Amino acid sequence: MGVGLGVVVHLLMGAFIDLSPDEAHYALYASHLDWSYYDHPPLVGWLQWVFLQTGGANIAMRVVPMLAWVLTAWGVMRLSDALYPQIAQSSVLGLRMDLLLLLLSPIPHLLGFALTPDTLLMPLTCWVMWLTWQLCQPDAVPSPKPAQRHSNKHVDIHSNRLMTWLLLGLALGLAGLAKYTAVLLALGVVLVLCRYRGWRWLLQLGPWLAFALAFLCVMPVLYWNAIHDWASFVYQANHAAGTQAWQARKLLLYVVVVVISFGLLVPWALRHVAPRFFVASFGLPGVLLLFYLSGRGSTLPHWIAPFFVAMLPMVAAGAVVLVAKHSRTVRLVLVVQALICMAMFALMLAGGFASESDKQSRTAPGVGVDEAPKNPFADLHGWSQAAERGMHWAKEKNVSTLAVTNWTLASRIAWYARPIPVKVVNAHGDQFDIWFGRFAAHEDAIWIDWSLMSFTPPVSDKQFARCDVLENLSVQVAGRQIAHFNLSHCQDWQGPSE
Repeated sequence: MGVGLGVVVHLLMGAFIDLSPDEAHYALYASHLDWSYYDHPPLVGWLQWVFLQTGGANIAMRVVPMLAWVLTAWGVMRLSDALYPQIAQSSVLGLRMDLLLLLLSPIPHLLGFALTPDTLLMPLTCWVMWLTWQLCQPDAVPSPKPAQRHSNKHVDIHSNRLMTWLLLGLALGLAGLAKYTAVLLALGVVLVLCRYRGWRWLLQLGPWLAFALAFLCVMPVLYWNAIHDWASFVYQANHAAGTQAWQARKLLLYVVVVVISFGLLVPWALRHVAPRFFVASFGLPGVLLLFYLSGRGSTLPHWIAPFFVAMLPMVAAGAVVLVAKHSRTVRLVLVVQALICMAMFALMLAGGFASESDKQSRTAPGVGVDEAPKNPFADLHGWSQAAERGMHWAKEKNVSTLAVTNWTLASRIAWYARPIPVKVVNAHGDQFDIWFGRFAAHEDAIWIDWSLMSFTPPVSDKQFARCDVLENLSVQVAGRQIAHFNLSHCQDWQGPSE
């Protein structure tokens, strides 16, 4: 029942809001199939390609994340049954604690209908952990039987363990095709096996076959980087390093956001369960790394989701202990967490709580009237309409290119206006340059500006010669204007050309 409720919520959200910036970016991977990409490995695009063939409707592009969320829920419950059997024997509000914590965690819900590399890494983390747990178990000791039966039993055990190694190699390889932080999964495997099996497992054939299979899986990423000057690895290294000095204030803010995003009960529950080396080996390295990097302002809350999933059985075990000691308080915390989830979903569907005033609703590009309201939920509405109007004006003005000023605005316009190219005025050699190139000399474009991230018109001796506003397009949700787009005809590109 709990999993079904989650799927219904994801269907509802997926049907009524436009793709988010990251979703649209990874959906574009599917329409530009390649061995890999500038910012992430290719698995998200390869999987989305199947659903792009159905037309690329919003709900179709959300099938993969919904399936990934269901597999994550199933994987977490299987891990809990193996590691903490007491979880299955208790329930709160009619649900197992591990499933209940997943259902009341906002970020996994977002990843359950918005595909990012972390969405895929959640079920893959469960699979890697399950296979590693199987390899940690001692070989079955056969009961005394005739020699031939003993020999057959030994062969069966060896064959099953070899197959487990091969499946582990495949799981790690797929994780590597999903996101670079999959290397921390491999670290977890090594730490656990060294703890449970000593070092002798390295002398077996299975681990090396698993390594070879995982390496074969990630070869497309290495090949793409080799012919693109290792651009993706350089980008990720620079992104992780951040551009600001490390500050404890940013770490504390990130921790607060993470606790709200994944569950108010999590830190309390962890204090009531003995740490388990197996779980900590897969979850703790990623959590500590992201906490450290957050001090430089270079992390996002959803990046921690796969590591939260890894630790969820241990969190649920602690929560079961808490329920026995503080049942009423725990239930109150869970109700608050449920209200946070419902408030987030309602604000997403309603476009937030802020509206543009009459003056703000008519501002020209780069002009703010008392500054536009800060409304993060407005980012989920209006992009398909803006792209549609951009294509209309491109046809009207006989222009073959759409343009935006910053790359963060490009993904939704490029997705909904495909196959028209969308070029970035302030380009810095990212994925959009690879896909669409730079402006040609004297090229015209329909430039699209968004009021909540507005830029002055790109007119200068190194940009366009002139830009004329064609249309002010309002974004209306629930009878309120939450943002608007300005579409302009920009002519005669003067800057660097391809």
